[in-house]
Amino acid sequence: MTSLLQDLRFGLRLFAKAPGFTVAAIAVLALGIGLNTAVFSLTYSLAFSPRPFPEPERIVQLYTHDRKEPANYRAFSYPLYREIAARSDLFSGVLAHALSIVGVGEKGETRRSFSALVSSNYFDALGVRLLQGRPFTPAEERPGSAVAVTIVSYEYWRKTGFNPALVGSTLRINERPCTVIGIAPRGFSGTMMLVGPELYFPLGMFDLLSDDFEGRAKRTLERADTFNLFLVARLAPGVTREAATSALGALGTALEKDFPVEFKDKTVGLGSLPRLSTSTAPSEEKSVRLVGFLLLGMAGAMLLVVCLNLAGLLLARGNARRKEFAIRLALGGGRARLVRQLLVEGLVLTLGGGSIGVLLAGYVNGLVAQTLNTRLPITLFLADGVTPVIVAATAAFCLLATLFFALGPALKFARTDVLTDLKGNSGEDATARHRRWLPRHPLVVAQIALSLALLVASVLFMRMALGLATVENGYHAEHTLMVEVDAALGGFNEAQTRDLYRAVQDRLAALPGVAQSSLGSIAPFGFTSISRPVRRAGINPGPDAKPATAAEGLAFDPAWNSVGVGYFAAMGLPILRGRDFTRAETDAPGSPLVAIIDEELARRLWPDGDALGQRLQWADRDAPRANASSGGGIGDSQELSVRPGEAKIVEIVGIVRSTRDDIGQKTAGPALYVPFAQGHRNNVFFYVRSNANTREAALALLDPTRRAVREAAPGLPMFKVQTFSDHLASNIEIWLSQFSSALFGFFSLVAMIVSVVGIYGVKSYSVSRRTREIGVRMALGAQPREVRAMILRESAVIAGSGIAIGLLLSLAVGQAMAAVFTDVPAFDLWVFSGAALAFAIASLAACWSPASRATRVNPLEALRAE
Repeated sequence: MTSLLQDLRFGLRLFAKAPGFTVAAIAVLALGIGLNTAVFSLTYSLAFSPRPFPEPERIVQLYTHDRKEPANYRAFSYPLYREIAARSDLFSGVLAHALSIVGVGEKGETRRSFSALVSSNYFDALGVRLLQGRPFTPAEERPGSAVAVTIVSYEYWRKTGFNPALVGSTLRINERPCTVIGIAPRGFSGTMMLVGPELYFPLGMFDLLSDDFEGRAKRTLERADTFNLFLVARLAPGVTREAATSALGALGTALEKDFPVEFKDKTVGLGSLPRLSTSTAPSEEKSVRLVGFLLLGMAGAMLLVVCLNLAGLLLARGNARRKEFAIRLALGGGRARLVRQLLVEGLVLTLGGGSIGVLLAGYVNGLVAQTLNTRLPITLFLADGVTPVIVAATAAFCLLATLFFALGPALKFARTDVLTDLKGNSGEDATARHRRWLPRHPLVVAQIALSLALLVASVLFMRMALGLATVENGYHAEHTLMVEVDAALGGFNEAQTRDLYRAVQDRLAALPGVAQSSLGSIAPFGFTSISRPVRRAGINPGPDAKPATAAEGLAFDPAWNSVGVGYFAAMGLPILRGRDFTRAETDAPGSPLVAIIDEELARRLWPDGDALGQRLQWADRDAPRANASSGGGIGDSQELSVRPGEAKIVEIVGIVRSTRDDIGQKTAGPALYVPFAQGHRNNVFFYVRSNANTREAALALLDPTRRAVREAAPGLPMFKVQTFSDHLASNIEIWLSQFSSALFGFFSLVAMIVSVVGIYGVKSYSVSRRTREIGVRMALGAQPREVRAMILRESAVIAGSGIAIGLLLSLAVGQAMAAVFTDVPAFDLWVFSGAALAFAIASLAACWSPASRATRVNPLEALRAE
């Protein structure tokens, strides 16, 4: 221990004498270790962090799907839940929950909050004890009981400043008083990870609080055809997943006998509980993990470049200390002790860099959490600041970095030739001892190769992100204002909501400078989207039919939206044939059913004819379809459908241009629009288009628009007011792709700078060690330009070797990225050639100064030097 402390003190004194090198080394290590730690922490939270309840491996989610159409899934009804919970001896507990967005009244205003409606055994089945208060009771769970109580999350309690009197206090939920009866434990995010409910309510409040969030027809919870519940179960002791899966087949048969209509041709299965969504269908969530691993790989490659650079610097410093090492060995110092000394010196550098890196990682995580929380109407359960995971990851990266950059030089100098090094060597031969099959300065070559691969990968990813953000979506509404409102969060019923929205639209249309105002229930590129299966009217294939075309009864899943009169003009979406909806159709329930479809849906339903004037019908949820929907999780596509036998005939009165409403949409359409009165939703978006249709004109309407909404509908909760282009820029998926590409670009830029600095350092050291050689050359008649050309030629060989290897590595990286992201090309000539050219220019520029310095060597002084 004493000798180890001596090594530590010696290393500190050594680095104190070289502050420039020490500060530079600690800075690049802090950057490399800090970013690796931050990315690892995010990836860990996404994919590997433990669940906030005991024995998570025994928790499963139950699913119901069609035996004839296995890709069709749906949620459960409350009567089905009670039957499954009562009959099954496979589980020690079965819980039910649904999702909702509620309005929380605070300080005279209303804000949206993500919440869950849960069964009374919700916390008990998950094995979670409340931090304070009590769980819900069976009486509070009973459908229609409407006992206004809530359990708040720990995050909500923290937002109140840890109010000690929170339990027992009253919250304003959808303008109704609701009593707080408990507080969930810290870190508990419900059945999901990273995101979770802020408030929990009993299922007895379902009829009061269920809203548009799930996109399904609203019915009371007690009905057997109200499929709004997700079921999660804990396996009973001794029951395996395989045994439970087999037994659920018999349970499904029994349920079909008891519910011959609601459970016809259905079966029950189970799967792993998703980490990042709540869905009616099993989800593997591979994409999130792949992005996390890609980020971690990019950060790791950058750290490796930093380590290679430091290894090169330590080799250069070690060559200058060869006589010191030889004296140590000559005086009896062991080679193992020398290796330990050099490793301790490396550890000193990494601990310095790691101490700064841990703070950097905490800051990055906090920044990401804060940014995402401002863009999402949900609470992120992402730890900010310095956490035990961050500290542990930093320690691991410090150890790895030390081994990467310090172990190789330490082993090299431990094998030094004592006699040769005691005699000294003024040329570069001491630094150039390398195997013939390796290029000169292989560490620099490796740095260039890795950095080039990083640069190519980041540019490919940036191009994909830029393409997502700039893709032609079909709308011409960049300067149209969007106003989001939700009457349900203000306690208004459906009739009141219709009157309010009609008054708001009239007031907005009367504003000076407004060309068109309208409303739509689904915002393009918004948080939620809805699909609704449709088929040609009058074609009803039998239960065992397998239609292959629309003429045979094949159904399709277009994106669904309910809109007001003038919506298409407000969004710059031309009606190609037919007409717009009338005011009577959009405002008055009970008017004849009509729809406007886009070109793509028209082509699919009537590929050989004109869809205008034709009729379609809503298909039931079990209908065979071309693109079956598997249900949705948070922010995913959800489905509106009707029960068997409820299909209604709808006339097509117009056809509009196809659009893209989601960045993941490969092609435009299909889409279907209905009058707002025939597809009422509480959460809507008003669209206000100015006469000038410029950004300046839109911004001038911001305040008048806010005042008009408040005057027309006092008490109506109003959220974002922004232009459509700003709405697109705030899209969470676009932001995530841009953030990831910016992070990749930063990694590659740092790696490129470190590599170029490495080339400069190597050539500068090489010139200083070859002073006598250069002096001899010039004394024998070599011209300065010839000396400069020699140095640049050697540098070009190093850079060329790294670029050649880097291009091969880039090809492999491109193939891997193309396999993961369909929008990323495996090879792009301009990207590959541009990156290689950039590295070539930067490398030669870095060597120009050492080469020029070599031409200024005085031959007489060089020959006198030892």
